[in-house]
Amino acid sequence: MRIVRLFSFVLAITFGGLLVAPAVVAEPPFRLPSQVTDNAGVLSGSQRADVERALDALYNERRIQLWVVYVKDFSGQNWLAWAQNTMQISDFGDDDALLAIATEDRAFAFQVPSTITGGSSTRADDIRRNAIEPALRRGDYSGAAVAAANGLAAEMDSGGVSWTAVLIALAVLVLLVLVLWWWMRRRRRKRREAEFEAAKRVDPTDPNALASVPIDALDELSRVIVVDVDNAVRTSDSELALAVEEFGPTQTEPFSTAVANARKTLAEAFNVRQILDDAVPESPLQRRDLLTRVVVAAAKADRELEAQSDEFEKLRDLLINAPSRLDALTQQMVDLTARIGPSEQTLAELHKQFDAAALTSVADNVQTAKQRLAFADQNITSARDLVARPAGQQMGLVDTIRAAESALGQARTLLDAVDSASTDINRAVAALPAAITDIQNGINQAGEQLQKGQTSHTAELSEARDAAVTAVADAQRNGSTDPLGAFTRLTKADADLDRILASVAEEREATERLTRSLEQALFTAQSRVKAVSDFIDTRRGSIGPEARTRLAEATRQLEAARAKRDANIAEAVAHANGAAMLAAQAQSLANDDVRAAQRSYTSQYGRGGSDMGAVIGGIIIGNILRGGFSGGGYGGGWGGSWGGSWGGGRGMGRPTSYGGASHSSGRSYSGGGGRF
Repeated sequence: MRIVRLFSFVLAITFGGLLVAPAVVAEPPFRLPSQVTDNAGVLSGSQRADVERALDALYNERRIQLWVVYVKDFSGQNWLAWAQNTMQISDFGDDDALLAIATEDRAFAFQVPSTITGGSSTRADDIRRNAIEPALRRGDYSGAAVAAANGLAAEMDSGGVSWTAVLIALAVLVLLVLVLWWWMRRRRRKRREAEFEAAKRVDPTDPNALASVPIDALDELSRVIVVDVDNAVRTSDSELALAVEEFGPTQTEPFSTAVANARKTLAEAFNVRQILDDAVPESPLQRRDLLTRVVVAAAKADRELEAQSDEFEKLRDLLINAPSRLDALTQQMVDLTARIGPSEQTLAELHKQFDAAALTSVADNVQTAKQRLAFADQNITSARDLVARPAGQQMGLVDTIRAAESALGQARTLLDAVDSASTDINRAVAALPAAITDIQNGINQAGEQLQKGQTSHTAELSEARDAAVTAVADAQRNGSTDPLGAFTRLTKADADLDRILASVAEEREATERLTRSLEQALFTAQSRVKAVSDFIDTRRGSIGPEARTRLAEATRQLEAARAKRDANIAEAVAHANGAAMLAAQAQSLANDDVRAAQRSYTSQYGRGGSDMGAVIGGIIIGNILRGGFSGGGYGGGWGGSWGGSWGGGRGMGRPTSYGGASHSSGRSYSGGGGRF
C-alpha cells in the first residue's frame, strides 16, 4: 500500500508539471534587453548578423532604432496589446519602432510612431503589407526584420522635397496656362466671327433655322439687326411723309400700312431686347427664345418695308413724274400767294387787339412766308429748265423739286399759324379766369402744407408757391394784352405746383403711417419691458445675469426710441422694435432661471411653499442654485459664493479629461499587425 501511494504521488506531480508547462513557456511583455531579441531561437548566427547590420545602418542614416523581438507566442494577448505593453515597459521614445514576431502563434506587430512617419499612416502600412508580411509567410524571419529596416530607410529617403524643382514646375505650369488661355481666347474669337458670318446667311424669319445658330452669334445678330431695321424704318418714315404730301393718302396707303406694321413689329423686338438687357438673369433656354423672338420680329419688320420698296420707288420716281409734279407745285404756290393778303390783314387786326408780346410767335410769319414762296418759285423755275434738257443732263432735278416742296410746306405752316393765332388767343382769354382760380386753390393748399411743419419738400414747395403767385399776378396784369403768354406761364406754374403738392401729400401720408407704426411699436415695447421688469423684480432671488442684461439693453433701446420719435421716426421704430425683441428674450431667459431654481430647491428640500417662494423672490437670501441653502437671513445681499452653474444648464464647465492617446507621451502609432 505504501508503494501504491508513492506511485500515485509521483504520477500527480508529473501531470501537474505537464499542465503548468505552457504557462512557463509563454512570453509575456517584457523589457527588451537589446535591439535584437531571439527568445524563439529562429535566427542563425549569420542571420542575426544580417539583421543587426540592417538595424545599425538604419540608425546611422536616420537615427531610428528598430527593435526586433522573436517569441513563440504573445502569452494569450492580441498583437497590439502585447506590443504596446512591451513598448511601455521598454521606455520607447519618439525614434523607437518595434517589430514583434510570435513564431508559433504566427502573429506579428509592427508599430512605428507618428514622429517617424510624419503623421502618414500609409507609409508604415505599406512596409508591413508589402515587405514584412510576405517574408514571414515564406518563413524568412531575418528577412522580415531586414525588410522592415530597409523599408523605414527608403520611406524616409522619399520624403525629401526639392523646392527649386517645385517652383520651376509651377512657373512652367503658369506659362502653359497663359499660353493655353491666349490660344483658347484667340480661337474663341475666330469661332465667334465665323459663327456670326454663318448666322447672317440664315433666314432670320425662320425660328427653326435660327435654332441651329450658337447663342452668342444669335445675340450679336439680334443687336445688329435691330439697329439696321430701326434705321430703315426711320428712313422709310421720312420718305413716306413726302410721298403722302405728294400723292395723297389713298395712293400711299399700302406704304403707310407697311411702315406702321414695321414700326409695331420693331417695337416688339425692342421690348424683348429690353428684357434681355435688364438686371434679371435668364436661363440659357429662356435667353435663346428671347433672342429668336428679337431676330424674327426685326426681320419681319424689314420684310414689310422691303415688300413695298419697289412700288414706292416707282411712285417716288420724280424724274418720270417731274412735269406733272411741277404743275402741282406751281398751283400750290399760286394758292399760298393768294393767302398772303388776308394773312396780313389778320395780323394787323391782332396787333390792334393785343400787345406785341402776345404776337411774338407769329409777328414775322407773313414776311417769312413770302421769303419761302420766293425760294420755291426759284426752284420751280430751275426744275422746269432741267426738265426741258435731254435725258442725262437733268442732274439736280430731284433736289430742286424737293427744295420747292419743303419751301412751300413751310410757307403753308407759317400762314396757318397766323390764321390760328386769333383762335388760340381768344381761347386763352376765355380760359384765363378759370385757370387763375385753379392755381389759386393750389396756392392755398401749399400755404396750408407749409404751416403744418417741416417736410423734405419745404424749400421746393415754397419756391413753387411763390412762382404760382407771380404767375397769377402776371396773368391779372397782362392777361388782356398777352393772354396766350399769360395762360402759358400760368399753366406751367400750376403744373409745377400740383406736382410738388402731390409729392408732399404722399410724404405726409407716409409719415402718418410711420407715426402710427411708431406708436404701436412704443406701446408694445413699453408693455413688454414693464412686464419683464416686474417679473424679475418679484423673482430676483433666482434670476441670473443674462435676463437682466437683456432687460437693461431693452430699456436702453426704448429710451433711444423715445429720443428719436421727433427727429427720425424710422430710427425710432427700429429702436422700439429692438426693445420689444430684447424684452421677449429677457422674459424667456428669466423663465428658464425660475424653473431651474424651483427644480434645484425641490430636489434639495423636497418641498415648495412659502419658503421656496421667498427665496426665489429674493426675500430670503439663499443660494439654492449652488446646491446649498446656506447664508440664510433676510434683506442683505448674496450669501456665500457661486460654485455651480446657472439654472443647471448655462454654467461654465470644463472637460473631465485631456488628450485621449493610448500612450502618455501623446504619440500615435501606425503600421499594424496580425497573422501571417
